[in-house]
Amino acid sequence: MVEINKIAILGAGCWRTHAATGITTFKRACEVADQTGIKEAALTHSSVTYAAELKNICDVDEVVVSDPVFDSDGFTVVDIEEDCGVSLDEFIEAHLEGDPEDVMPKIREYVKEIAEEVPKPPEGAIHFLTPEEMEDKLNIVTTTDDSEAVEDADMIISWLPKGGVQPKIFEKIIDDIPEGCIVANTCTIPARQFYEMFVKDFGRDDLQVTSYHPATVPEHKGQVFIAEGYADEEVVEAVYELGKEARGVAFKVPGYLLGPVCDMASAVTAIVYAGLLTFRDACTEILGAPVDFVQNMAVESLKMMAKFMEEEGLDKLEGALDPAALTNTADSMNFGPLADTGLLPKALEVLEEYSKKGE
Repeated sequence: MVEINKIAILGAGCWRTHAATGITTFKRACEVADQTGIKEAALTHSSVTYAAELKNICDVDEVVVSDPVFDSDGFTVVDIEEDCGVSLDEFIEAHLEGDPEDVMPKIREYVKEIAEEVPKPPEGAIHFLTPEEMEDKLNIVTTTDDSEAVEDADMIISWLPKGGVQPKIFEKIIDDIPEGCIVANTCTIPARQFYEMFVKDFGRDDLQVTSYHPATVPEHKGQVFIAEGYADEEVVEAVYELGKEARGVAFKVPGYLLGPVCDMASAVTAIVYAGLLTFRDACTEILGAPVDFVQNMAVESLKMMAKFMEEEGLDKLEGALDPAALTNTADSMNFGPLADTGLLPKALEVLEEYSKKGE
């Protein structure tokens, strides 16, 4: 039986980028506040929302959030009532009743204004609770010492910067991570790269690597993606059950698909996936073509489109291939599921519009 009694979350996040999108809300954070009776949970974001859920919904014995920013002069706390003119009760009520835009514009406007002066992590960050309030109100532990955070941890959730920065951070604490510990990436590094970092860079093949990927802004929506393929099945199942209870919705996903199904690339992945499903059914069910033949055509198309993008450059596609070149050919595939879903006709409309731009 897999027991998860202590969870260390590395990285506290910063709300400035979320404010800049102009669309994110604190809907999930307010749901956590309502579910737990802890009003201050509504003011959490990023990994702190994770911590509030894991500690107060799942009743994990100890949840630690570690980030050097907690001791930084640039750590900036927004008081939504004093700074934005929104009371906490009003804030929660608006979100729970489905009217977050009654309060969010004021908060986004204020955060975007101060973001010009607040240093970026790790020198600074914008939050809505102090570390002391996080500890007192959310029942979690905050620290600036990653080694202290991971000591005796059953699970580590990485909310650290992207790319080449993570190895430099983990290198400092790699010997402090307990044998057999579950280590989970979030949206800041692909699961495959995360796995390879531990195994190839650090020689830690004793760790259970998976994901605890929000696939959204954590305070905005409750969901999590759990990577399969790099950890034992019982570990994946345990993290899945934990995530489902904490976040409300959980998905098991092949590790190599993270993040194409989770991050910004999901907009492309969703379109391609829908195309594959409808193409498969149209060819096999209507034409009666063998599925292996249909698969070969799909594979060739996907490979060549990837090669096309890499060789020509994403910003130069229309110059290399007029989008209209597809409209007189692909429309012949407008039958069966492709026609029923309207997927292909809509795609052709998009191609026609891009073609007109070049005229």
